[in-house]
Amino acid sequence: VIAIRRTSSPIPPPMRTHARDSAAQSEHCKRSKPSHEGDDDKHSQPPAENVAAAGSPGRASEKPPGGNNGTDTPPPAISVLMPCRNAMPWLPDCVASMLAQAGLQHCGGLELIAVDDASTDGSLEWLRECAAALAAADVEEETKAGGGTTGEQSDEARVEEEEDNEGRCSMSKQSDEGRGGEGAVCGFSADRLEWEASRFTPLSVVKAVAGRRRGNTLTVLTMDAFGPSGQGKALNLSFTHARGELIGEMEADDLRPPRAFATLRAALAANPAWDCATSEVRLIGWPRPGMERWIEWQNAQHTSRAMEKGRFLEIPALRGTGLYRRAALAAVAAADGAVGGRTGADAAALPYRDLWVVNGQVADCADAADPLYARPERAAMRPSGWWPVDADFWQRWFLAGLIAGKVRSPLYLWRQYPAQSTRVHARCSLAQLRACKVHFLLAAGGVARGRPVQVWGTGETLKAWIEDLQRTMVCWDGAGLQGAVPAAALARASGAGDVRQALLVAAAAAVGNEYKPGAPVGKKRLQEEDKKSREAMEAAGVCFSVTAVPAYASDKGGTGCDGDCISAAHRPPLRLFPFGMEKARRKVAATFRDFDEDGDDHWFVG
Repeated sequence: VIAIRRTSSPIPPPMRTHARDSAAQSEHCKRSKPSHEGDDDKHSQPPAENVAAAGSPGRASEKPPGGNNGTDTPPPAISVLMPCRNAMPWLPDCVASMLAQAGLQHCGGLELIAVDDASTDGSLEWLRECAAALAAADVEEETKAGGGTTGEQSDEARVEEEEDNEGRCSMSKQSDEGRGGEGAVCGFSADRLEWEASRFTPLSVVKAVAGRRRGNTLTVLTMDAFGPSGQGKALNLSFTHARGELIGEMEADDLRPPRAFATLRAALAANPAWDCATSEVRLIGWPRPGMERWIEWQNAQHTSRAMEKGRFLEIPALRGTGLYRRAALAAVAAADGAVGGRTGADAAALPYRDLWVVNGQVADCADAADPLYARPERAAMRPSGWWPVDADFWQRWFLAGLIAGKVRSPLYLWRQYPAQSTRVHARCSLAQLRACKVHFLLAAGGVARGRPVQVWGTGETLKAWIEDLQRTMVCWDGAGLQGAVPAAALARASGAGDVRQALLVAAAAAVGNEYKPGAPVGKKRLQEEDKKSREAMEAAGVCFSVTAVPAYASDKGGTGCDGDCISAAHRPPLRLFPFGMEKARRKVAATFRDFDEDGDDHWFVG
């Protein structure tokens, strides 16, 4: 049920966007948590879609992405996508914070699209009850408006307009004191920030609906997951039902301050070059120093360049904090790092991937049509590994050349508790995060593609990085060293010699140098290491092409270089530094010769 809108304000004019963005945009207008992830495979074949609008169980709701959905109802200013699986008892507070979003009522309001993935804790029942209550409230308002009050501004509307005019609800560095009492954060009282479910009393439907701002609506859909996770599929499903040109996200157990989305929308209007606006994060719930240190680093990535460079350290922003232009999400959908990119129907694919191992192979649980990459034309698109949705999203974002901005205010409250998938799920392990970084370093368009790689590190970390780089070069698409044909296929086709050659090439193209932060590295050491890399590549017949699609020569083919190739001797190495702690990174920057943290030749990947 979509609550009836009571706004007749005109649709905002389009905003000028990047040349790479084809769709016009509006000028005015966590990691994954266990609420929508499981541990075991639930399906080996894609389930039939079970999409139903709240209040109409079992009846599919057909809506094209964007636009007016075939009605005279204007699109919302913002569409927010919210996957949900077993999000009680925090779900009601989350929904209430979304319905209370202010500053959007004059440009279409906000539509919250909740997709329930087989919840068993009452989440779906609460969402449906809330949607029904919103619909009843709208009918009551329409009845009042038809009874002679037309032309008179309601008390609610008058208060909202005063708040907008005076800016009293502005979230720009809003103080925790003065609103919500002692221990409050961004206006939320301390009891709403609890992380222990047994001590938390959820809001009633009545209270959640009572705080709704004019124009804000709720749509409830359901679906069946494929494999162990429904998060990505739920995001894609809600995206297909979204009607706004600006798309936000929300985790079903977190909170938003009351003007969060209005602030993000204003930031996009003020920064036409941005493809999305993210924000700083405030942690609530279970306090842990490691997470606090990570969020402190993440919040400090303020500039677009800092976020782009920081993506190989960690995700530079919580994906859920962002407000995205629809055209930018379309660009993410087309960027997967596969050789040749997506073609045909896959070029218009949906933006989210949800990678797991199903039946012994990497599967995209977010792809409702072909999660197992069974279609022959999709075989080369299978990623080299599996990792979290947000890590995959941001790597593809920057691979597509998109720009992310950040608002320097905490517009997202991220609830912490021991059972978070960030802490307990296998795909959030250091090994899986490293596999993700390696994949996108070497992917088509990646910063390491077509270049020799040197890893400067120490101990087991250095060893793991070299092993992952070389394994991905050989066993995925060869990172261009063998085109798009995996080494295993070459071995079956022409014998093990090709595999041995591929291993030689990988060993030459990715080398490790034992190094501790703070140890001086001068010109002589660099020249020696570069000479070793060059000689190893020449011995293996490595040839890097101008188009950054390198190839290796056969045993009989010599160097294999032609007019389009650059000798390995003239291709500068990419230097990777697997150090994550701030102190270690500062030592590297201070003592490593010609280190340029802002350039494209040196990357921290810890």
